[in-house]
Amino acid sequence: MNMYCSKSINERTRECMRKRRLNRRENESSQPRQDDQNEQCSMDISKIIDQATIDILDGSSNALANCVDSVSCRSESSSEFELNVVDDTNDDFDNETDDDDETDDDDETDDDDETDDDDDDDDDDDDDSINEYIHLHDHNNQTKLFSSCPLSIREACLAIMKLARRLNLDKSGIKILLNDIRRLFPSDLKLPRSVQGLMKIIGFDYSKKVIYYCCECLSRLTNPEQKTCVDGYSLNNVRRPFRNVIEVAINNIKDEVYATAKRHINLINEYSQCSNVFLPYDVLNGSIYERLKKNQKQLTLALHTDGAPVTKMGGKSLWPVQATILEFPPPIRDHVSAVMVFGAWLGGSHPNRELLWNSIVDQIKYLYENGIILKLNDNTKIKFNIRVQFITFDLPALAHNCNIVQFNGYDACPFCKAHGYAIGTQIFYAHSPTPSIKKTDGDYLRLSTTDLPRLGSHGIKGPTPLTNIMLFPYQIAVDYMHLVCSGHFKTLIIYWNQLLLPDVFEQASNFLLSITLPHSFGYQFVSIIQFANWKTKMFRDFLLYISPIFAIQFLPDELTLHFLYYFIYIRVLRFYQDKNELQGVDHFFNYYYENLSKHYGPKSELCTIHIHSHLLGQVRRHGSLSMTSCFPRESYIGNAIKWCQGKKYMLEQFITWYKIDHSLYPDSTLNMTYLTQNQRFDDKYLNKRLIASLDEKFIKCCNKKNIQLDTRKRIKQYGRYFRGLKTFHSLSYERGGNAISYWVFVKDNECSQNHGICFGEVVYYCQLDNEYYAFLKHLNALIKVWQMV
Repeated sequence: MNMYCSKSINERTRECMRKRRLNRRENESSQPRQDDQNEQCSMDISKIIDQATIDILDGSSNALANCVDSVSCRSESSSEFELNVVDDTNDDFDNETDDDDETDDDDETDDDDETDDDDDDDDDDDDDSINEYIHLHDHNNQTKLFSSCPLSIREACLAIMKLARRLNLDKSGIKILLNDIRRLFPSDLKLPRSVQGLMKIIGFDYSKKVIYYCCECLSRLTNPEQKTCVDGYSLNNVRRPFRNVIEVAINNIKDEVYATAKRHINLINEYSQCSNVFLPYDVLNGSIYERLKKNQKQLTLALHTDGAPVTKMGGKSLWPVQATILEFPPPIRDHVSAVMVFGAWLGGSHPNRELLWNSIVDQIKYLYENGIILKLNDNTKIKFNIRVQFITFDLPALAHNCNIVQFNGYDACPFCKAHGYAIGTQIFYAHSPTPSIKKTDGDYLRLSTTDLPRLGSHGIKGPTPLTNIMLFPYQIAVDYMHLVCSGHFKTLIIYWNQLLLPDVFEQASNFLLSITLPHSFGYQFVSIIQFANWKTKMFRDFLLYISPIFAIQFLPDELTLHFLYYFIYIRVLRFYQDKNELQGVDHFFNYYYENLSKHYGPKSELCTIHIHSHLLGQVRRHGSLSMTSCFPRESYIGNAIKWCQGKKYMLEQFITWYKIDHSLYPDSTLNMTYLTQNQRFDDKYLNKRLIASLDEKFIKCCNKKNIQLDTRKRIKQYGRYFRGLKTFHSLSYERGGNAISYWVFVKDNECSQNHGICFGEVVYYCQLDNEYYAFLKHLNALIKVWQMV
């Protein structure tokens, strides 16, 4: 009898069943294995698993390949292995189809919940045995996975779960992985068979977290298949398809904030003291944050919600309520490990404000009153005040969640009482030299509870739970991603396409295609003729880095001058080094707004351009536009919807994988010095032929700089250089692709143009006598000169 089994009748029965299964597997083997071969195989595989675990923790992309290669040579036969995978897949996987037939949606097998509920009794018995043993004897998680394995049971389960998350496996996929791993190990393996058992061992709470509602009457359902909700409802007593169900999940906000803040506590304490030095344009240096008491610890939240479609059929969208802690420095603030989900809505309609927000608001109000106490590893306790800095939306979501008129209606501005005028069926907002009266928090509270006609409500349609934790409109942050990049600037390109001759855009496309971007952009520009297919980030980068040159070269002078006023306004608000740069920048936009209809007609004066006039006030309160942008929030949603597979229980999947991922993240050891100043070099993927061909020029440069070369010592070359979060390539880096990340500028007091700065191309980095150098192709006044810096 194995040491982890009890002596009860039930346990003996389970042990007999387990032995019977093991004997059956041994009989099916094509060749008997000797004991010494078994032991050697166990040792080899244990080393593989150990190395794979280390690679996973280090973020290595080669761990899976190494595991697969080693495992494949030890499987009994490749054909049998493939057959087993196919059999398991047929049992557990849901074959999603794109058909619009209703029966496909209802007859499909749910791949995440139903199959887990139908696990074999033998699997549950095995998991119970392992869990009981861990509970009774393994208090320190030290019991080995099997006798010769260097990993404990919990370490092995964590490694498997991390691998599964990297591969984005659903629950049925994880079960297949568990089953196949068991075939490769000795008989004393203590690995759970089910996903639930795996999650229990790593300490994850597998309880259901989703509440279901009827999509029409919003009555709460005990389960999504409930047929009756409200008397007289037309769909009562008939089968309820999943597309007629709304799914809502609300997390424990205190637990979310506690776990996330504790994970990055070092950065919180450090960055809040030096943010004005590192990032003077950050939220922490805005006027609202600066009014907080300096002698109290703060955890400040930024909220965001927006929808993303997750099903082709039924039109269901996922609306997660994301939150970030502003005391984290960017880009850690927007890293997936630092993004919290307070709640989520999945349905075919916009979220009901009360169902989505009431519980979240109540929990935040509790934290307002009581704060939160973080207990550190050394048992030190720190109390933090909790507050919300701002909430950001795109314009449709802003109108819905704040319960105001949509941006295409009268009185649509959330910040002032501009009324608008109609041309046909559209509402426009003409420029006025006299600013409209500002809306106040009192207006939102008073008008939302008063039954007034439309003209007297100034666009405020009713109450919203958000006014219980924020002051409107001061804590509303309009996102420049939607307002500017995919909004007004995209409209300008449409105007230019209509005004200019066709061959002008063709020439502009050739110009755009000739531009090479650094590797950090992750893409290269495509033809401007295809701008309708551009992603929002392309409009952003074209506006910020290319548009002035484009306008000067291809637009008429009058349009160019007019556009440059807009460019300066947006460019300064997005990024500035000193608050004094904001002085007078509104004059640029006033000129642009005043002359907009002159160049593009009165129908160009939409509400979106009017809201631009309030961006300066927002930047003064909350920091630059880049700090309140939805770009990282939209990126998170885009990745999160990949967790939702099939057509049923998608929100359950989303919340489950979110919780698992956050439970797997280790405590961060990062500090501001590492993020900004830490230097390191990488010698992988060096083009040694290029380096050898330039040896003569390198020696001449060293002699010119009076650098003594010792021929007895080997010169170490590097292809890449890292400084903090920045990465610099070189010409000798073979995997640089089409990016120009080897271009740098250097200070040069001997510059012939008296600029003090010249550009150069880094050939490679090198180390000489414990000193590091960059070997440059120096472009001094457009003349190539080889130089060492």
